Amino acid sequence: MTNDDDISLLIDKLKWLRLPGMAEAITALLELQRKKNLSTLEVLGRLCDDEKQSRMGRAVERRIHAARFPEVNTIDQFDFDFEAGRKKMRARYIALHDLSFIDKGINPLFIGTPGTGKTFLARSLAYKACQSNRRVVCTSAPRMLNELHGAELHGSLDKALRRYVKADLLLIDDFAVLAMDPAQAKLAFSVISDRYEYRRSTVITTNRVFKDWPKVFPDALNAEVIAKRLTERCEHFVLDGRPFIATK
Repeated sequence: MTNDDDISLLIDKLKWLRLPGMAEAITALLELQRKKNLSTLEVLGRLCDDEKQSRMGRAVERRIHAARFPEVNTIDQFDFDFEAGRKKMRARYIALHDLSFIDKGINPLFIGTPGTGKTFLARSLAYKACQSNRRVVCTSAPRMLNELHGAELHGSLDKALRRYVKADLLLIDDFAVLAMDPAQAKLAFSVISDRYEYRRSTVITTNRVFKDWPKVFPDALNAEVIAKRLTERCEHFVLDGRPFIATK
């Protein structure tokens, strides 16, 4: 059997053992060993590093897929200098990208007029969380409430709720924008209240200031309690003025 045959057999064994990172790296690493006279321990260490990196990369890909982003946005595309208000909030927003707010259960809230970049900034933050292998769910308020209502009708509400409640970071776009019926309001209350109890971070984007939320919820007290639970631990960003510009 030739050396190439031995390497091919080794690659097959690594794939069978579900070690794709090692399987992909082994040929180049053995060549590097020959050229630089690497020790067996050095080769094994580098193989483990390659497998770890491969697994982390696949885990991040799964997180991004599971988050269900309608569109992936990254912060390098956002023009903070376009408008004075955005420029002022830049440092405070960028500080969130170390993701310590998730461990502290802080809720980033983006409030303002349409087209000013609320959703973009929220998605950029959620995408960063995925890259750190955090469990993220990205949804709009209507989609979440419709899904939960459907699950309730089919007797599977608890399972559907778990997806939204257990996520490390939940992004709800267009919250408190469309009027809710009592059933929808109850479901929204369940999600926000359960996440509040578990101290899990929820990202909200909305066009309505808090004082206008009673116009959306059938019960003004319900609206007040939800607003208080979101704002008790929060970073509050107000965006208004000229429409958002993304850079290429």
